[in-house]
Amino acid sequence: MAGFDPGEIVALAALEVQDRGYQLFRRGKVLEGTRQGQRYSARVQGSAPYPYRVWIDLEKQDWGCTCPYTWGPVCKHVVALAYAIQEAPELFQTKRKRKKTTDPRQLALQELPDEDLLELLWELAEQRPELMEEFAYNLLQRAE
Repeated sequence: MAGFDPGEIVALAALEVQDRGYQLFRRGKVLEGTRQGQRYSARVQGSAPYPYRVWIDLEKQDWGCTCPYTWGPVCKHVVALAYAIQEAPELFQTKRKRKKTTDPRQLALQELPDEDLLELLWELAEQRPELMEEFAYNLLQRAE
């Protein structure tokens, strides 16, 4: 795995965080795992009502989570993802290349990592709440 072991990330976490992350992994709370090269991403369902987006990039030796945890370098969600990478690599589907487009806006968005896209959506929700409400309504209609 490109010289960087997910176990090194786990070791950075406090013992309680390691345990809570391992429990999340064991209870199947690592959702929608994808892999693109050495970058692993997933949604991890913790105690919040919605899952957080989590990523580990083994090549860049970088990781992160959209949760508000600030008490250490690694949260339980990242720990859960690290355990999944080590113990259940079958959870991660290889991310397919997106359909080719010539629209420069779509090209720019396709290059953004998930966490930047999520931040963009939050900014849009703050600036144009009515647009986000319409989007959410249409999304629910599609799901039915």
